[in-house]
Amino acid sequence: MAEQEGAPAWMVSFGDMMTLILTFFILLVSMSRTQEIGLVAQGVGSFMVAVRSFGMPGVLSAAEEAAQFDAVRMRFNLPPENDPERRDEHTDASNLELIRAKAAKALRPHDEIPQPAIAIFDEGSAELTEQARRYINLLAPTLLPAPKQVLQVEGHAPSNEKAGNGKSPRWLAFARAKAVRDYLIEQHSFPPTRVEARAWLAEITDAAKSLRTVDARLILPTNADANTESD
Repeated sequence: MAEQEGAPAWMVSFGDMMTLILTFFILLVSMSRTQEIGLVAQGVGSFMVAVRSFGMPGVLSAAEEAAQFDAVRMRFNLPPENDPERRDEHTDASNLELIRAKAAKALRPHDEIPQPAIAIFDEGSAELTEQARRYINLLAPTLLPAPKQVLQVEGHAPSNEKAGNGKSPRWLAFARAKAVRDYLIEQHSFPPTRVEARAWLAEITDAAKSLRTVDARLILPTNADANTESD
């Protein structure tokens, strides 16, 4: 009697690897501080879209991606999303997590002086209005960063707002912050290396839906940092 041929040798190693990967992701989910089934479904949906599109945006149509996300949500006994237009693309979601992790790692003890709404923009625009310019001119002396200090200008845009050129709210938020940064550098001679433009990637509260502003945050090093760093 002929010996029955079994599975190829590589299949055993492959099965072990997939089991380890599955265990790894289960541990990540179980150790997460936020136990929300919707986030798990979104992550699984993003993974499935990436697999079906070979990781290349544009392979699947928007309707096919939405259908895949909704199919995953049904497996978790969740209803389809009410507003698919506000769903982050899977590539944006992964990039956002990387940015958050990098920002958390780079955060150092510091003091700060916040100055909210130093500029207010027209809807869909990143152009400084004349009123915004006059207000920035008044605030400029108090915003000028001293040695070892950094001025962060943070742009906001409601999640349902789009620029006139069709760009996303995230692009619009950063464009507004950059407009304020450029104005401070060009008109008030702020040192470029001490002024940073940033955008809120996702507004946190419903009240933020009406925000079309740029906030300022003057970062002051702690005494320990000031003693160990040079100008």
